[in-house]
Amino acid sequence: MIRRSAYRVAARATHRVPLPAGTLRTSIAGRRGAADRWAAWAERHRSDDPLLWLHAASVGEAVTAEPVVARLRRTTPALQIILTHSSPAVERWEQRLADHHDFVPLDEPAECRRALAALDPTLMAFSRGDLWPELVWQAAARGIPVSVFSATVRATSLRLRAPLRSLYAPVLDGVSWIGAASQADADRWMTLGAPRDRVTVTGDTRHDHVLEREVRPDVAAPLRAWATPGTTLVAGSVEPSDDAVLVDAARRVLAERPDARLLLVPHDGSPAERDRLLRAARSLPCGVWQPGDPTPEAPVVVVEGRGVLFDLYPVGTATYVGGGFRRGGLHAVVEPAALGLPVIMGPRWRSSGDAVALVRAKAGMPLPRRRSAEALARWWVRCVADAHLCETVGDAARGALTRGAAARTAEQLAAMLEDG
Repeated sequence: MIRRSAYRVAARATHRVPLPAGTLRTSIAGRRGAADRWAAWAERHRSDDPLLWLHAASVGEAVTAEPVVARLRRTTPALQIILTHSSPAVERWEQRLADHHDFVPLDEPAECRRALAALDPTLMAFSRGDLWPELVWQAAARGIPVSVFSATVRATSLRLRAPLRSLYAPVLDGVSWIGAASQADADRWMTLGAPRDRVTVTGDTRHDHVLEREVRPDVAAPLRAWATPGTTLVAGSVEPSDDAVLVDAARRVLAERPDARLLLVPHDGSPAERDRLLRAARSLPCGVWQPGDPTPEAPVVVVEGRGVLFDLYPVGTATYVGGGFRRGGLHAVVEPAALGLPVIMGPRWRSSGDAVALVRAKAGMPLPRRRSAEALARWWVRCVADAHLCETVGDAARGALTRGAAARTAEQLAAMLEDG
């Protein structure tokens, strides 16, 4: 009880302390009043059918849920699904998962009780593991089963260290089932306190999502003439920590191969990110392109726009995935892997289970901490010069992904819905 009381005090203080402008402040502002909005939605739309409360912290977690929801829709057509989130990015995302989506209520007893009483969910499912303690406790108190699927815990997670590890165990008492993305993830969930008999290794449903996803060929059509065959590096989810390495590598490669091409796709395709990359690449011949524009001319191109990275990866001979120069920051390597493309990444890749799998399969190419730009340029030139290498590494990348997690997860959740 002391731990629960301490958490409640900390949560209440966090929700009321003045915060600087940014994602956290926007998130908390969106969560204020969410319980009332959910209650209003339930009054108008809640039917007598089973309801799945799906929580996905951000767009990545929501995407992870897509193949599971698609299967549940087929097997349980009358199922109602609501989606809660904490990231403002989901508000801009064209979601296809739920009957309605909104922010998750503030993690306080009264807010959670109000939302749960109004919605009366049959099952609560968290994608990947963004558990809100109060929401879990209140759901368990009402007899609502709580599950986590594609459940991951990074090897470097602070939750695994004392005293946070002991504080997390009471939350997991309220979780009925955890479908772990891998055996290593399962072991870490049990280290956090999850009972062994509630943890199953089901696999990562993101693999099903990307393997089943179709590229929209019209999106990248104008870039195919620009992307000289066999020379293009597509750098996706680029962050500020990637800028200098990519620009330096491009300078080296263009000096050797003037026909080389670099497509820079920032993690956030906003005008501000476009301008940042243009400043970083000002020493290079650089242009801007957004979907619908004609074929660009400059050898280095910055993409402006959201939701097109997957469609742009096939333009490349090889790919670079950003975020690997900061702890726990590496973005999704599964998308280029699913398309059968070599994947280059920064030196801080070991906290990503997918990156580990790619490196073990000799399909992922991590850069060293020192002289990273030189190493990136060498990999880029090797991929340009050796089509067989690209094909071999790309096949290994696709082979490192596994199917079936979505079907196993949907089967388990369907059984829990029926029992509920």
